[in-house]
Amino acid sequence: MSVPSAKVYITRMREDKPFHQSVNACEDEPAKWEFLRQNGYEFSLQEFRLAQEEIYREYGIEPM
Repeated sequence: MSVPSAKVYITRMREDKPFHQSVNACEDEPAKWEFLRQNGYEFSLQEFRLAQEEIYREYGIEPM
């Protein structure tokens, strides 16, 4: 589990439409987490939020 993995995931979700669609097509949250693990991503929700914060700082984005 790691923040770097979450950052890679966030970037891929923004840049890879087929991947984004596959994630969104999962039937529920457990299925999404399993899909992410199968695709090599290992991070917790807390690590995802930390990754978001880092990306916001890097790009000068103010969270809503």
